[in-house]
Amino acid sequence: EKIIRFINFLELNKDDFILFTGNLMQFLQNIDGDNRKKLNFLLDCMKDNVDTLAIHTFNWDFCKGLAYDILNSKSQTGALGNIALKRDDFRRTKHPIYSFAVAGKFQKELVVLENKGAFDNNSPFAFMRKNNAKMIIVNLPLQDSFTFVHYVEECLKVDYRFNKSFEALYTDEKGFTQLKTYDMFVRKDGVLTDVNGLENLFIKENVMELKKFENLCIKKIDLSKAYDVIVKDIEDNHAKNLMNYA
Repeated sequence: EKIIRFINFLELNKDDFILFTGNLMQFLQNIDGDNRKKLNFLLDCMKDNVDTLAIHTFNWDFCKGLAYDILNSKSQTGALGNIALKRDDFRRTKHPIYSFAVAGKFQKELVVLENKGAFDNNSPFAFMRKNNAKMIIVNLPLQDSFTFVHYVEECLKVDYRFNKSFEALYTDEKGFTQLKTYDMFVRKDGVLTDVNGLENLFIKENVMELKKFENLCIKKIDLSKAYDVIVKDIEDNHAKNLMNYA
């Protein structure tokens, strides 16, 4: 079974806190059966091999003033997040823009976080750093997957981003709906996110492991080490590996 070989290849540990994301279409292509079943099996296997598992369930509709429902608003970051959201063993963190479906040891602590800002120091991103989470990215460049960088930018209050508030209707797990305001640390006009430079920097600093499973590229990143490397880039290198100007 290819999925089991893939899980073994990831070299997971029972005490790992893993944030998992990726483009899995190529991976699923040569495995028989229904994609939903395959992805559920992948989640089962991962969950059994780690302590805590988190999956991106990001959704940007709230930024447009559209109503958000924590139980029913879909993830806009891939099928795996939507499959996790339909399961009883996963729960979703509260922020309506940058949320995660979480299972395992830290689930309770993550789903009670009340961070108003997506990247605040009481956000899941901060929690992941403090609890030594590792991020696994399948077949995606950092540019399309490594949101953690914006958390570091907010910690250092970089001058090329600012805090912006968004307001919309929010329905919680109990079905209670109210108008709520949430924040996000967003780019100023003319600023482009460009984290491609981090790929080499992370390898050089032993923050990221790069592996190939068949024709899939797999990145494994130690988030607390990544934090230190990004801080250094902001402080000593004008954030040149994080952004540029249009």
